[in-house]
Amino acid sequence: METSQIILAIIFPVVGYLVGSINPGYLLGKMKGIDIREEGTKNAGTSNTYHLLGLKYAVPTAFYDTFKGLLVIFIATIVGTPQFFALLSGILAIVGHVFPFYMNFKGGQGVATATGMMLFYIVAYLTLNINLLYFLIFEMILVGIFTYITRRGTLLALIVIPPFGYFIWVTYPGNPFNLFLWIILAQIISINVYNVITMKVIQITDENFTGHKWRVITRPLSILFVVFYVIYSQIIALLIIGCVAIIFILLDIIRFLHKQTNVVLHEKAKALFRKNEFQRFSSMSVFLVAFFVTILVFPKEIAIAASTFLIFGDTFGKVFGLAFGKHKILNKTVEGTLAYYGCMMICGYVLYTLLNVSPWILIFGGLSAPLIELFSMGINDNITVPLFSGAIMYVAFLGGL
Repeated sequence: METSQIILAIIFPVVGYLVGSINPGYLLGKMKGIDIREEGTKNAGTSNTYHLLGLKYAVPTAFYDTFKGLLVIFIATIVGTPQFFALLSGILAIVGHVFPFYMNFKGGQGVATATGMMLFYIVAYLTLNINLLYFLIFEMILVGIFTYITRRGTLLALIVIPPFGYFIWVTYPGNPFNLFLWIILAQIISINVYNVITMKVIQITDENFTGHKWRVITRPLSILFVVFYVIYSQIIALLIIGCVAIIFILLDIIRFLHKQTNVVLHEKAKALFRKNEFQRFSSMSVFLVAFFVTILVFPKEIAIAASTFLIFGDTFGKVFGLAFGKHKILNKTVEGTLAYYGCMMICGYVLYTLLNVSPWILIFGGLSAPLIELFSMGINDNITVPLFSGAIMYVAFLGGL
């Protein structure tokens, strides 16, 4: 680099931080004798500015907070700053917003600035590949589904941003923008995770869930069985799943044969056994057996897809259905079923990029899984979903799709 470029490379990240540290909400609040960090939501951002100061103060706050990162990048690029450092200055604008020196390093959350930066990268990627436009339509469908279900922006970000980051990784490998975009996405996700937890956005009071929530929350970890199948072989995966299944089945048999043991396990190991499983095989045993059979009888790609649909779809359906379900449909909720479909869209896309299988097969499987779960009245959906959706995909495969 030339000397002038070196100087610009040093100066503009600092400029980015300083520009980012300018917080209109805080400064306008001070003019009105209010420290917005101590009132309302105690966040020095647009939303709190609106609630405390009104619309005429919130609009310029929103505008500046959203575009100040872009402003720094634009100026840095115009004066000839090397691309890496111009983009870095945008990241430093987010840092400045979150940790402004004159506010004792206690600023806003930086989501608005990060969102503005994300829009900049979306436009930049669109100039490289029109496929992003189609993916954005896909994302808008997800937004529509989960907006109807939750009406919570914090949850929307956690659902649509990870697939977007994955799309960028798959579609634009090695692009110099990627590192900066992923930093921005990570910042948005981390802030929204924090907000979801602290604001208790997801609240489930259903006793059947609260007593076994760790079984639902840890359910996605069973994807490790699929990973073993992918990395090693069908035999290894079957051996691992079979051994774990035998442990749970033996535990169930012991419960059935010894009533006192059954009572103690239901009292002391509530996370493993539900009340309605006192004289039945636990859903864990059923799930593992169905998992085993699915991998045994279907071709590899179809078995992986059917198992993935069960693992994640069931989790999404339960959590969103219990937390936000208002409209009953059979023994489920409309919201839970829609969340299942949203999950199938995400899983289907990821599987399409990873498996050598027709997208139509995945579409048939993804569309059928929530319906099978919905109509599995009286039958454990841990059995019906992987086996029936797997069968439907296999028929589609045999039909040449």
